[in-house]
Formats: sequence, structure tokens, C-alpha cells
Amino acid sequence: MKKVSLLIGSLLLGSMLFAPLRAQQLSYPQMFESPPNSPDYNPKASYEGPYKLNTWSIAAHFGPTQFFGDLREYDFFPVTGNTNDTHSEWGTFQGGLTLNKQLSYLFGLRGDVSLGNLTGMKRRNYFRYFKGNYVDASISGTLNLKGLLLGPTKMKHWKIDAYAGFGMVWYDATAYELGSGRELRSTDGTTNDWMIPIGLTVNYELTKRLDLGLDFRVNNTNSDFIDATYGGDYSRSPNDGFNISQLPTARKGNSALDKYGYGSIMLTYKLGKNPLRVSKVDGKYTYDPEQGGYYHLRYTDPRLLIKPPKILTMEEMDSVAKANRPPDIDPKLLLDSDGDGVSDFFDKEPNSPAGSVVDGSGRVIDFDSYVKNALANGALCAEIFANVMFDTDKNEIKPEYRDMLNNVAALMNRSGCRLQLAGHADRRASDRYNMALSRRRVEAVRNYLLNEAGLKDQSKIIVDYFGSFKPIADGATREGLMKNRRVELRLLP
Repeated sequence: MKKVSLLIGSLLLGSMLFAPLRAQQLSYPQMFESPPNSPDYNPKASYEGPYKLNTWSIAAHFGPTQFFGDLREYDFFPVTGNTNDTHSEWGTFQGGLTLNKQLSYLFGLRGDVSLGNLTGMKRRNYFRYFKGNYVDASISGTLNLKGLLLGPTKMKHWKIDAYAGFGMVWYDATAYELGSGRELRSTDGTTNDWMIPIGLTVNYELTKRLDLGLDFRVNNTNSDFIDATYGGDYSRSPNDGFNISQLPTARKGNSALDKYGYGSIMLTYKLGKNPLRVSKVDGKYTYDPEQGGYYHLRYTDPRLLIKPPKILTMEEMDSVAKANRPPDIDPKLLLDSDGDGVSDFFDKEPNSPAGSVVDGSGRVIDFDSYVKNALANGALCAEIFANVMFDTDKNEIKPEYRDMLNNVAALMNRSGCRLQLAGHADRRASDRYNMALSRRRVEAVRNYLLNEAGLKDQSKIIVDYFGSFKPIADGATREGLMKNRRVELRLLP
């Protein structure tokens, strides 16, 4: 049952370590959708931020080991010295290599391989000591505690990681009687079992390439035979009824599973090209990723490399506006001397009579003549304008406009021409009244085209009305008021 609990615990621990990492990876595209400001942009990176960073490192570690199990005299202090009933628990050693991959500023992976030896003793009940050797390999998830608790801007050159994972241990051990040194139990060669490593690493960034640190680890094994002793086997007879080959390499008896650990000095070499190390300028840490190198993700939160937006002062904004102001427009482009809607720069007839209908070059066009010519020669429709004028407060069509409207209807029946009508009034009434009056004038022209001029397709007429809101002449004069009482005809192809 305890095996199952240990397995479930390890799975939960792994989920706690890697679930935030996965969430962080999924959120990356949503957090940084703006274009990167570096040619070294890495869109496939698992970490957030627009710049590439170095992420790999390799480390060597070495230091003393300590066993925790049946053959351990005290919980915290190892026995020193050798006597008739004592065997030193000092003098054990381990060494190994660690390969690190930083996945984000907070999360990473490490693979470990190490080898070493173990020893321990127990006077009470067992009266024996053991010596053993081991090789282990594991993979663990790491959590940057310094970054998580203190943030990325404190203790810039320190890295404190907690880690947990899964691995295998291969070991051989022999247990001896205290005093006599007789062999009592043995693993009969090398055996193996799985383990769960848990540890803490403290590193300091010495240079762009090297870190110096301490690594403390406890390996929880699925075996009670690391010390060649099962819990409750108190016999002092050599292999008395005991055959290791017939027993499982799991816990058996009345003791807990064995553990072993170590404290190591760790020297880390950061891999990657053109390494950079953050430095202080005027008492402040500054990053400059565009100087031709790469910071390491072990010590750098990528979000610190994003340049904050500059908030301009009013003087700076005014200076930028002046620097980017386009050149002045030629006054001829803005001047329309004859008021025909074509600037003097393009106007071929800059002195057209007021109210004239002109083409795109400013040349006067007679609307009625154009319509008659189009009827006679089968010309295609072109965009051209004309006005039907009205008396004060009236909407009756004057006789002088009826021939023109008849020709327009004939042209529209023969071709695909359309006609846009826009009604207007002078300003001598309320806005509400003028809107209604301009509408009646448009309807009068429309009805004449359909009912008297013989226009067959009423869908070719587009109707709008604006009251007195769009005058074309000065409403303070009698002549201006007359020009504003109109329906504009716009012939469309």
C-alpha cells in the first residue's frame, strides 16, 4: 500500500511542477502578439519574450554522501571513528554530471548521473555495519524559487532551485558484524530499483560562462536493501536461512524504505553562443541584448529585455510633428476662382460663369446638349450635372426644363444610364419645412420623368433631399436664394 502511495505522490509532484509550465507555454502567443524588436526572434521558444536566450548548461558535482535506513545509528549526526562496537559513517563520496535545460525563467529540466559509495552502522538489535556502491540516473523538473518569491530584479546573479523527479539506482552492498567484521548479508552483486530524488540547488553566477553552487539532495528509493539489511532481520548468523535471490528488492519487514543523499559543490558551465551577463550601470542593472550576444534564461526573465514604450513630453511631440510635417500644399490646389469645383491648378477654363456645369478639366458642358448628342450618336453615359430651378415655396416643373427631362428619360430608356436626384431649398423657413419642401421638389421631378417623360424603369432613379443644409450660393442675396432653390440632376453611367 505504501508503494502505491509513494507512486501517487511522485505523480502529483510532477504534475505540480509541469502544469504551470504547460500553461505558461500555451499563454505565450496571447501575451506577446506584437512584432518582435530583434532579428534573433525565436517564435518556437517555450519562454515568453521576443529575444533568443541561451538555455542549456552542464554541471559537475561532487561531495560527501549520507545513508538513511536500518543501519544508521543517529538521525542527524554520523558516527565517527572505529572501535570494537563502532564503525565510522564518514568518508563516503559521490560525483556526477548534470545536464540542465531551462524551459522558462521559472521552470526547467535537469538530467543527473552520479556514482558513489555509502556506509552506515547500527548497534542496537542489528549490531552490524555495511559498505556499498551505487550508480543512479534521474530526470527532474526544477522550479526557480528565487525568481518566484523575490522576482527577477532582486539578487540578479543568484539562482535557487527546488527540484523533484524520477530515476533508477543500481547498487551492491555487504553488511558486516561489528567488532569481528564477519560478513552477514550481501546483495550478491548489483541490483536495482526506482527512486524519487528531491533536492535544492543554490548557484551564483561567477562569469558569463561559469556558476558556482551547492546541491543538496535526498533520493527516496523503493528498496529496503540498500544497506544489505531488511528491517527486522536481527540474526547474527552469516546468511542464516537468507537467500537474496529468493527475495524481492522492495521493502520487507518492519522498517521504512531506505534513503540516501548528498551535499555537493557544483560547478556549472553555461552553453550557448556569445554569452552575456547583466551588469550594473550607474547603480542599476541594464540589459542590452542588441550588443551581439545572448543572456541565459537561468538568470534572465525575458520580459526584462522588452524595451518599455517611451512617453513623449509635449515639447518632444511638437518637435516630432514639425520634423514629420509634409511640405506645404501648392496654393493653386486650394484655389477655385470661378467656384465650379475644379481647382485653378487643373482648371482649363478658370473663368467659367457661375453655376456652370463643367467636366473634370473645368470646361463648361451644356447638360441638355450633351443629352441630345448622346441620343443622336449612341454615346455612353458619363457623369454630368444639371439643375432644375424652382420659384419660392414652389415645386412645379417650369416649362423650360421639360424638354431636357424628356431627353434624359429617352436616354435612360435606351441605355444603362442612372439618375441621382437631390432636392434643396433656400434658408427662408424652418429646417423641418425646408426638408419637406426639398422632398416635394424631388418627387415632382421624379413623377414627371415617370408619368410624362415616359421613363420605364423607376429603379434607375436615386432620390435624396437636404432642405437648406447644402447651399451653393450666398443666402443673403436675392440671386443666391434663387440658385439654392433647385433639384440637382446627376447623370451616372
